[in-house]
Amino acid sequence: MKYNIYSFFIFLAGILLILTISFFSDLGEGVLGYLNVPQNSSQVAGIQKYYRSPQSKGMPVPDLTSRATFIKDLTTDNVLYQKNAGNSLPIASTTKIMTAIVASEYYKSNSPLTVKDGYKVDGAKVGVVGGEVLSFRSLLYGMLLNSGNDAAYVIAENYPGGVSNFVLSMNQKAGFLGLENTYFDNPAGFDSPNHFSSAKDLTRITEEALKDPQLVRIFATKDTEVTSLDKKNRHGLHNLNKLLSQVRGVLGVKTGYTAAAKENLVTLVERDEIRILVVVLGSDDRFGESTDLIEWSYNNFSWVD
Repeated sequence: MKYNIYSFFIFLAGILLILTISFFSDLGEGVLGYLNVPQNSSQVAGIQKYYRSPQSKGMPVPDLTSRATFIKDLTTDNVLYQKNAGNSLPIASTTKIMTAIVASEYYKSNSPLTVKDGYKVDGAKVGVVGGEVLSFRSLLYGMLLNSGNDAAYVIAENYPGGVSNFVLSMNQKAGFLGLENTYFDNPAGFDSPNHFSSAKDLTRITEEALKDPQLVRIFATKDTEVTSLDKKNRHGLHNLNKLLSQVRGVLGVKTGYTAAAKENLVTLVERDEIRILVVVLGSDDRFGESTDLIEWSYNNFSWVD
C-alpha cells in the first residue's frame, strides 16, 4: 500500500516537472524570437543597435560628370546608387588596392624588399633609389599614400617570378573574387587596353582589402615618413586623398588619375556606425563629386529602425 502511494506521488511530481519545463521552454523560445539579433546590427558600447534596409527620402542625386559611380552601404549590404557600374574602364592608381591585397597575402610586414639598380619608373613616385632596401610595410605606405608607382613595381619585382607573375596573381585574385569586368596587365595602373575594371568590381576589391587591418590603417593615414632598413634614406609621405582632412567620417582608400582614366576615387566613410563605400570613375572633379555623393547618401537615407 505504501509502495502504491509513493509511486503515485513520484508520478505526480514527474508530471509537474514536465509541465514546468514545457512552460519555460515555450516562454524562452518566445523571448529569443523577440530578441533575435537581426543580420544588420552592430554592438556599440554595450548597446545593441538595429538597422533596416536604407529608406530613401527621394532627394535628387547630385549632378555628376563621372563615367561610372557606385555607392554601397556596407552596414546592410545594400546598393544606394549606381551609374554605369558594370562598364569596363581604365582605373589608374585605384589598381593599387588589388596590388596591396595580393602583396599582403605573400609578404610579411617586415619582409625586406630591394630596389633594383638603375631603377626608373614614370608617374607618381616615393623616390626610392637603386640598391635601397625597405620593409614591405614601408613600401605599402609609399604606394597607397603617395601613390608611388616605384613602390608598386618594387613590390612586384621582389615577388616570386617577378612582375609578370605578380600580375598573373592579381588576375587570379580577380577570378577568385568573381569579378566580371576586371583585368590587369601592370601593378601600378598605367593605361593599357588590357588593364581595366568597373565601379562595381572596384567596390568588391575594396571590400576585400578592408578585411586586412594593416591596409585599413594605411588607407586612413594622412602623413608619415619611412626609412630604408639601413636608415640612410628617408621618404616623407603624404596621402593624396584630400577628403581625409575635409569631409567628416572619411577613412580614406585610394585616388587615381591618368589622361585616359581621368579622375578616380574610392572612398570609405563612416558616420553614426553606418559605413558606405563611394566609387567615382572618370570624373572631372573626383573630390567635389565624391563629397556631394557622401552628403547626399547620409541625408537622403535613414537606417535606424
